[in-house]
Amino acid sequence: MVSPDTEGRLTELKHMYLGNHVEKRRLLECKSVLQLLAVILLVTSGGAPSKANSLALPSIGDHSLKVLSPVILELSLVTTKSPDPASTVQWSFVESNFSLRLPSLSSFVVEVDSTPVAIARVGFKRRPLYAPLKTRDLRIGNYLYLVLQVPLSDGQKVTVTNPAGDLWPAATTQYSAVVDSFSYNPALHVNQVGYLPDQSKKGMIGYYLGSLGEMEIPGSSFNIVNVQTRQVVFTGSTTNRRDVGFEYTPAPYQKVYEADFTAFQTPGEYVLQVPGMGVSLPFLINDGTAAAFARAFALGLYHQRCGTDNALPFTRFGHGACHMALAEVPDMSFASVNSQLANESSDYADNPYHSAPQLKNVDSSLYPFINKEPVDVSGGHHDAGDYSKYTIDSASLIHHLVFAADSFPGVGALDNLNLPESGDGKSDLLQEAKWEADFLVKMQDADGGFYFLVYPRNRTYEDNVLPDHGDPQVVFPKTTAATAAAVGALAEIASSPAFKQQFPTEAASYLLHATEGWVFLTNAIARFGKNGSYQKITHYGNEFMHDDELAWAAAAMFVGTGNPAFHKYLKSFYDPSDPNTLRWTWWRLFEGYGCAARAYAFAARSGRLPASALDPDDREKCVAPILASGDDIARFARQTAYNTSFPDPDKAFGNASWYFSSERAFEMATAFQLIAKPAYLEAILGNMN
Repeated sequence: MVSPDTEGRLTELKHMYLGNHVEKRRLLECKSVLQLLAVILLVTSGGAPSKANSLALPSIGDHSLKVLSPVILELSLVTTKSPDPASTVQWSFVESNFSLRLPSLSSFVVEVDSTPVAIARVGFKRRPLYAPLKTRDLRIGNYLYLVLQVPLSDGQKVTVTNPAGDLWPAATTQYSAVVDSFSYNPALHVNQVGYLPDQSKKGMIGYYLGSLGEMEIPGSSFNIVNVQTRQVVFTGSTTNRRDVGFEYTPAPYQKVYEADFTAFQTPGEYVLQVPGMGVSLPFLINDGTAAAFARAFALGLYHQRCGTDNALPFTRFGHGACHMALAEVPDMSFASVNSQLANESSDYADNPYHSAPQLKNVDSSLYPFINKEPVDVSGGHHDAGDYSKYTIDSASLIHHLVFAADSFPGVGALDNLNLPESGDGKSDLLQEAKWEADFLVKMQDADGGFYFLVYPRNRTYEDNVLPDHGDPQVVFPKTTAATAAAVGALAEIASSPAFKQQFPTEAASYLLHATEGWVFLTNAIARFGKNGSYQKITHYGNEFMHDDELAWAAAAMFVGTGNPAFHKYLKSFYDPSDPNTLRWTWWRLFEGYGCAARAYAFAARSGRLPASALDPDDREKCVAPILASGDDIARFARQTAYNTSFPDPDKAFGNASWYFSSERAFEMATAFQLIAKPAYLEAILGNMN
């Protein structure tokens, strides 16, 4: 028998998947979760191009031959670093001075239907595939490229041998393939999640051949092919997308081509096909694509939750409740904490505006701990790469979730993101923000200040355990930057009309905590001065000292309460037209300044204040960088070969810095609410793809 809870969950899983597939009858007939999973595997594999499991751990010795184009073959081999290179095949063609010593043309024999074909050139590429830290187990991907003098045709069998046996042993390793117009080609890139029927749909064609540079793409046409019937349903012409902005030679991404099939809107499962190159991985066109992205982001946040377990049916990557023990409040006896404080703040004097003493240990803090007993800091979300929790990042998460729920149409009403709270009639995004805000208020000391972060007691990162086996934890000293960010976030969630309606008690409590934090800030500035009250701990929130967080706190308190005193503070803390509010002279809306601009510009739209309460000039000053940022980021996408908003200033330095396509898409989504420019939507979808 199936319990009502299990039956309900099974029904939910069916309908989740029905939004992404046409095999409805077989899915609806499933009576168990295992049966459902078996059918899903069956229907997703049927008719699709053959390809090895890309998520499987590559084994030493794995090898394959791919036909990348009519004249280019790719031979791959997975190796590892051996203490005795002579005892194993290595494909080590890179000399100590980084020059290449490639095999000669005569090292290979290529036969096409048993007829030898001449080779024009040889190339090589090498990449790490797998390199775990805990147990050293390096797997290396090696790729030899053979450029043929005679093009191949569909249906021909290609075999490559190494007569000398110095590159691979013929007894155990063979390279052969049949040229197939429906074989998978890694040079054809599509969004495997899928595309919305009535929105932009683009695939990209491009590949790097290591020492041979970028691959020449044959022809100028592409097809969209139905996976089940293998019928061509759409044909178009490819367009060259040359990347703009990289300043080194040879410039990269100059031979990337775009396949635009936006005009094709029929739901179904398809592949991108380029004549002579085979096909892409399969993708869907349906209305459920946007929901799949939303659920993926929601599931990511669920996996980052602290102070609880991760469990079925929400994830198969489970662990028990984590970090439930109280965190200690450190003193001078905490050697690791004091050492980290000294190390992280050692460059404080590099900033001429940093006039406060170095926060080199607990006793150096301008704001001594009031509560010295262990504190409950359970809840919130782990950071991206570790189990620590940073107050400024915590506040930023609240801002972005609440802003999206309040200001993006329909987002606040989502109650089906497959979270534990889904289906209860309340906003999933606001409940995820509440999970963070409930943690954030625990980070407040009795004087109103907020602790900087939660860290392991005796080391920097818990890098070798699951979270439910995590370290004992401590809180770090209070800072004005952390406190101001917390004030801004708590004031925003407390003043959200939807949140107040759904959680009135918590909203009132959050505003009280924000007010106490504001009092802490004004007392600190009155005592030490605006610059003198700031102490650096780490780079978090340090770009503009605490100036941007103070602007955010003032903006959020004003739009949350309507009190003109906060408006006066905001004017003294923030001028959106000041070029000094840009990071690196070009990045607009960075950290707290962005939160302040969005809070003020959307105060009336979100229902927090009447438009008459806002200064029209101040609002326009906040709107201007939002639109300018949207324009910048849309341009970045147009100038990047793969249609992602990688900044051209970073290209000039050959440095990715901290680049997240979803972060840039959020800025364009914000600008889109003010002016619905098609360029914003196109770039948002480009970043998704």
